[in-house]
Amino acid sequence: MKIIDRIIEFIKHKNMSMRAFDMSIKVGNGYTSKQSKSNASIGSDVLERILDTYPELNPVWLIKGQGDMILDIKNSGEPLPDYGKSIDEILENKIKRIVQEQLKDFSDKLESFPTLDQISKEIQKNLRGK
Repeated sequence: MKIIDRIIEFIKHKNMSMRAFDMSIKVGNGYTSKQSKSNASIGSDVLERILDTYPELNPVWLIKGQGDMILDIKNSGEPLPDYGKSIDEILENKIKRIVQEQLKDFSDKLESFPTLDQISKEIQKNLRGK
């Protein structure tokens, strides 16, 4: 499912017309319908407007299809995660988290490798044993 499909699902959830949605996010009349029919991508500027206009819309669900569509803002005493102010920031933060996780995994694996000194001693031991 593409982002445009999730936008259409959100519009249906809100019981809105596509025209009313387009007006609410300040895009041209027919924008959402046109993007849906052509199965086109949505620009980051439009995604930012959607998230600014509808703060209850979960950006992770919108972009990746993961989690719930609607954030439970009122019932939770916990602050919302800092996803960033723009789609670019959200993606940048996600990339940083992935890279940090990969670096940690790599670092953990490096710790289990023997040092050059240990390898040299093992080679010398094996040569003496022959």
